[in-house]
Amino acid sequence: MQDKEKIGIVLATYNPQIEYFKKQIQSIQNQTWQNWVCYIVDDCSQPKYQAEIKKIVGNDSRFICHFHSDNLKHYYNFERGLQYCVNDFTITAIAFSDQDDIWQAEKLEILIAKLRSEQLLLVHSDLELINSYDETINPSTWNFEERNPENATVELLLLRNVVTGCSLLFCTSLIPYILPFPQHQIAWHHDWWVALVAIQKGKIGHIRQPLIRYRIHSSNTVGVVQDAGKIYTEFIVWASKKYKITGKSYLFHYNLSKALYDRFQHETNSSRANPFDTLRLDFGLPILKLCYQSWCMGYGSEGIALRIWILKVLFDLKQVQKLLLKIFTIR
Repeated sequence: MQDKEKIGIVLATYNPQIEYFKKQIQSIQNQTWQNWVCYIVDDCSQPKYQAEIKKIVGNDSRFICHFHSDNLKHYYNFERGLQYCVNDFTITAIAFSDQDDIWQAEKLEILIAKLRSEQLLLVHSDLELINSYDETINPSTWNFEERNPENATVELLLLRNVVTGCSLLFCTSLIPYILPFPQHQIAWHHDWWVALVAIQKGKIGHIRQPLIRYRIHSSNTVGVVQDAGKIYTEFIVWASKKYKITGKSYLFHYNLSKALYDRFQHETNSSRANPFDTLRLDFGLPILKLCYQSWCMGYGSEGIALRIWILKVLFDLKQVQKLLLKIFTIR
């Protein structure tokens, strides 16, 4: 099988902590699945870090370094990395890598076996949380955050992402649908977009075995939150912000869902209308239905749904107010 399947790895770097980066590279080199190529896509690191990256990779020809003079940030840097995979016609599946984690030796082998045996478009695994000293914080990210990815649908995945980029593997056949990435908005991440495209186009699979030692430290771009998405967790976060209401999170979900529905508008129908649509004066009823669906299916995102529902109600009330003002002004 290894003769027929070549995995492309997109490893995004920016001023990496060298000791962490060494361990990341070593864990890729130690994979039981050896037919891979790794594109290191550097997002304008300082020269001293670029020199260290070259030194650590050494003469291993499976690592191909691309050092860029423009800083695109992680979202567009991963998109840039995918372009290198597009130009390599021998690649059949793609994995993402961060610069500071540790892969379990059998990670790629287990993922590719699951991907092909179940004819999936994307597969991802659980992650072990570790600290700066490689000590285990929690053996399961999914249990820590109460993720239940087996219950994901397109709409629930729009509500909350349960797919972590460094744990996934997807078919190259998805690339024409993934690229180009939609215009970036605050809090959008590359893995969320890739997962949404995959579940829109077909089946995604889940492996409860942690295949990544996912490092949590002060320089993380994205962290983890215990019991993320639960009602009490959302309330605690809201209280920490002194109960301020800005509406940003509703617009965030609307923009993300609009990007997906616009990309695949020829595949959607009225029964699968965008639940976050701003054009419908529905006072968030579709979002409430998502909340109920999340609760029934054990998806664990009721808190997020209720937060967005409240914001949608306030948004629609403002629209009604504007409409009434317009009517009375005309009279």
